[in-house]
Amino acid sequence: MLWPTICLLLFGSLGVGAPEPPTTTTTLPERPAAGLALDAVPPVLPAVTGSKPALPGRPSVPGASPALAALAAGLAVLAARARRITDAEQTMRRALQDSLFSDVGHSDLVTMARTVDRLDTGEASAAVSGLSDGELGVWIRELDGWQGGFDRLEQARLFAVLADRLDARQLARLINHGKATELITAVSANAPPAVAAQLALLLWANRTPADEGWEQIGALLAATPPEIVEATVAAVMPPSLPGDLLGRHPAYSDGPVRLQLDGMAVFLDLAAGFADPQLKAGLFLAFGEQLRLHRREHVVGDVTRGDVLGRLASLVRSDAAAVVTRLNHAADPHGNSTAAWIQDMIEADRFDELDVLLADLIGGRRRLEFFSDPGTDPARPYPNAANLGYYVGAYSLAIDSIADDAADQIHLVAELFSLVTGVVPGPDGSKIRLPFGPLVDMHADSVVDDLRDQSATLKQTLWALAKPRTPDG
Repeated sequence: MLWPTICLLLFGSLGVGAPEPPTTTTTLPERPAAGLALDAVPPVLPAVTGSKPALPGRPSVPGASPALAALAAGLAVLAARARRITDAEQTMRRALQDSLFSDVGHSDLVTMARTVDRLDTGEASAAVSGLSDGELGVWIRELDGWQGGFDRLEQARLFAVLADRLDARQLARLINHGKATELITAVSANAPPAVAAQLALLLWANRTPADEGWEQIGALLAATPPEIVEATVAAVMPPSLPGDLLGRHPAYSDGPVRLQLDGMAVFLDLAAGFADPQLKAGLFLAFGEQLRLHRREHVVGDVTRGDVLGRLASLVRSDAAAVVTRLNHAADPHGNSTAAWIQDMIEADRFDELDVLLADLIGGRRRLEFFSDPGTDPARPYPNAANLGYYVGAYSLAIDSIADDAADQIHLVAELFSLVTGVVPGPDGSKIRLPFGPLVDMHADSVVDDLRDQSATLKQTLWALAKPRTPDG
């Protein structure tokens, strides 16, 4: 029975049989995670002999892939971040224990502030998102708590950290529980511009003029670079924003609803600086529709309904040809919404702005070349003439909706084209002379006479007044 064992010992000691693997000395840590870095930067892999890197704390494996090693290192970083987020959330939840036997004191608030300050932006937002609305309410309330809240300087420091670390959604959740003025001020000074723009849109969607900080929302957006605002609006604008910016709120508890349009005015002023005409056309239609839907509701504040209508005119005039082209060919091809806005402008006695928009669409002194330009898009030939035709057609629809008799229509046509003087009002009381050439009083009178005698329709009259004419008439 001992013979096989003896042979194995004998031949093995003489080097006969399978060779032993080379000796490798490796020191393993006591805990596998002991070598993981607790920051967001991937750990540097230690260099080893050969062409293949090794994982921290593990021996080199012949034939191991560098991509596999990098993947394992990345997973380790993610695991470390997940532990930090979980630990931070649990720490904050323990600090916010507010009950009959455990109140939130100054030391708990310090713990909360330090916990957030140790996290990066993504980690802080993830940790705070794990807290309930009730817990966030306790946090904001206890900043002024009788058990030892934060003084004004400590609160300012905390709000600066929160503005720098949290995303717009978590900031909006905090603001909904109080300290809106202080938090919005901190966001304006410390948050990235994209976060500030997103926060403004979220707050407008969740608040009314009756809530604290309403006026600051517009100031927050106005202080953001226009290109950031435009990118944010194009990417994440809530569909309800045009309605939210009506500022609908009751006059008192269970009282009638009223509008406050200051936020809408601020937004439209910014939108006039946007670069995308398609976005401008969409905003023009959406905001105009909301004004019409709520036209019977009373407006309070310094901004009137007519002021907002004028800002819609400025939005179109900021890039008149491009915006009207989008309305004509895509956004409002039948002109119904544009005609409804023109009707609102007429009823608000804002003919001047309609005249100026007309002058923009008529072009300069070389109007024959302007209107005969075929354009560059075969699908949309003669864009300048098409834009004027679209505008005149929408204007005729608006007049038809207001006036049934010829006398009223004549008055509106005269207002539109400033027939007697041939000029339209400009900025600061100035006058802009329209280069009509042979379109003089005699021609205007004859055109209006045709309308009065009902030998021409309203649309034919408008076109006769607006169409380009050669130097000989």
